[in-house]
Amino acid sequence: MLPELPISQDTLLLLVTTSFIASAWTAAIGVGGGTLVLAVLVIVVPVTAVVPLHSMVQLGSNSGRAVMTYHHISKPIFNRLLLGTTVGTVMALPLSAFWLTEHQLTLLLALFTLTVTWLPLPVIQQRKPRNEIIFGAGLSFLGVFVSATGPLVAAYLRHQTNGRHELAGTMAASVGTMNLFRIVLFTGLGFTWTEWVLPLALMIGAGFIGTRLGLLLLGRIPEATFQLILKGVLTLLAIMMIAR
Repeated sequence: MLPELPISQDTLLLLVTTSFIASAWTAAIGVGGGTLVLAVLVIVVPVTAVVPLHSMVQLGSNSGRAVMTYHHISKPIFNRLLLGTTVGTVMALPLSAFWLTEHQLTLLLALFTLTVTWLPLPVIQQRKPRNEIIFGAGLSFLGVFVSATGPLVAAYLRHQTNGRHELAGTMAASVGTMNLFRIVLFTGLGFTWTEWVLPLALMIGAGFIGTRLGLLLLGRIPEATFQLILKGVLTLLAIMMIAR
């Protein structure tokens, strides 16, 4: 028997399975898994816990992927994004006292999911050091409220990195750092992690296994087919969020 959990065992199984699929997906395709985890979390857990839990799960997933792709990480790009991440998280701190209501946060997350799923993401092709700092600051600020900023990071890094392996490594290290900073922020704001230890541990473990599988498939899967499936799933989940 499992110890008392804040969610049902069926929900736990759904979250663990989602984490495995999402991590494999992101490792193989480069983007999309984090948004999938976010969309499922919004539907099955209290909405005030969504961003902290998503940040912790994604920290585990991205940390594992960063370790496995360490030699491919672009250190100059990562260091500048790290500086921007620090600035953006500090900028978001004063707004924590004016947090959104449950309905407003759910709607925001649903609209964000639809936006990154269907709208063309901005392309920044110029390689200027200040771009990484500004971009990191803006994304970290936004991430405090919506968490799943991976698609935006990927859209930027696709034109700043050389090849899919460098993209995967640099993205994992950068997004993982943003996750870590958010976790520190939410811990400071009083979020209680204790009751979520087992679900988080199982999701992170499943994500690690999924990442191993996804990296084996990196570059071997038709991206167009997977992106079409992903868009359909995310759209359905966003509609369920709005209905909630």
